[in-house]
Amino acid sequence: MRQLVLSIILCTAFVQFTSAQVGTSVYDTHQYKKGIYKTFREFRANNPSVTGTITVKTRTPAAQVYLLSAPNELNLVDSTGKEQKVKKYWGYSDGSSIYIKDNGLNKLEEIGYYCLYRIRAITSSTGNRATAGMVFDNTPPPTADKRVLNLITGDVYDLTLFNMRKYILPQDTVLLREFNEDKDNKSKLIYYIQKFNQRNTPSW
Repeated sequence: MRQLVLSIILCTAFVQFTSAQVGTSVYDTHQYKKGIYKTFREFRANNPSVTGTITVKTRTPAAQVYLLSAPNELNLVDSTGKEQKVKKYWGYSDGSSIYIKDNGLNKLEEIGYYCLYRIRAITSSTGNRATAGMVFDNTPPPTADKRVLNLITGDVYDLTLFNMRKYILPQDTVLLREFNEDKDNKSKLIYYIQKFNQRNTPSW
């Protein structure tokens, strides 16, 4: 009898612990809630406000150019099976990974003080998301590029030498000095993002 009671207590504690973990911030848990984040704050809190049956539709490269549209889009499926395009949202989680909306959905490859992701688009070298992902006539095919998201402010920067020195690393002066003295720093941008994340914990 005692063992049965102990088992029930342990099971209850485990369920409560799991529920607490799912409810924590996106930085503190790997158990992401499935759904659509309408805002950056919802993403950071691991609390999507839109749930239900969600599908991701991918467009062909030709369709992207012809329609001047993103590579993919989100759709909500209602009770009748009809799909409706989701127009305004920040990002999406399928329960195992998180995707930021930046000229379509892009998977966050690392979540830390700076979240890292890859975007395939024609972009400028600035960190302004307002003009990101624009496609122009007579431009070469889109190329892969990396961006980082500041988990505290929500700011997004292209992963460049300039942005590393100006915006990303100044919060860690020791690491910034190491970066500036590294002759191979241009080829080690991701390494320094990961090292920054190891040395710094976001707080809000």
